[in-house]
Amino acid sequence: MNKARAYGSVSIVGLLTAVVATVVGHIGLGPGYDPLKLTISDYALSNRGVTIEIAMVALAIGAPALLAGLRAVGVAIRGLPTFLLSIWSVGLLIAAIIPTDPPSVTTMSNAALIHRYASVAAFVALPIAAAVLAARFTGMGKRLTSTVRSLCVTCAVGVGLLWYVAFPGGRVMMGLVERSLVLAEIAILAVLSIGVFRASRVAKPATAAPLATGPVDAYAATRPDPATWPTMISSTTLARAATPQAFPATAQAVGVASAADAVSPLAGAGPRHR
Repeated sequence: MNKARAYGSVSIVGLLTAVVATVVGHIGLGPGYDPLKLTISDYALSNRGVTIEIAMVALAIGAPALLAGLRAVGVAIRGLPTFLLSIWSVGLLIAAIIPTDPPSVTTMSNAALIHRYASVAAFVALPIAAAVLAARFTGMGKRLTSTVRSLCVTCAVGVGLLWYVAFPGGRVMMGLVERSLVLAEIAILAVLSIGVFRASRVAKPATAAPLATGPVDAYAATRPDPATWPTMISSTTLARAATPQAFPATAQAVGVASAADAVSPLAGAGPRHR
């Protein structure tokens, strides 16, 4: 497994851990917990809040692994993508460490304000980073690129709705809006991770054709070993030096027919008489 696939696997494991931990944190909490009204941060205050915190940490750890995988497949991650995904990770870690206030509290504490704006910064930073990466990640393919861009638009709408229900809307269906936004952002990370796997595919090396057998191989099998050539040359030289050289025989002169011999005997004959 190459580095890109290893980093992509870490990112996928982080996403799966976050999803499973979040689902576990929503089970069996009683009728007072309504996922349509209460936010995920409100669920972190329950007796199963540790699972929500685990989910946040898993998402925060998965982002650097995704960046490393993107870099391994040749995507330019320097600049805005790294900065924005760092905001995503740091924001989630801050939100996991610093809890919000219970829903019954009317005036937010400083800790709750830090938790809120750290979460909002993370929600805003991720889709922008994904949009930039989609433009740079040419190896992801048109379909995955289009999916990432569509999810980024969905997140932009979700952030706008989240602001509306948090302030003018009086927290109406705030839990549903927030969970929809989180699902869209997890989907963005999943699609980018799949893109890393796709770009890291290595073509199988072509099988070398077998060497031809025939007269060339037969000659190679009977050819003397090159290591013995100096000895063979020395032996041949000594043999020639000990044997008298036979001079070639002188070629015999060949007579050339004269021009007179070439003339036909009938050339000088006179006319025939009847």
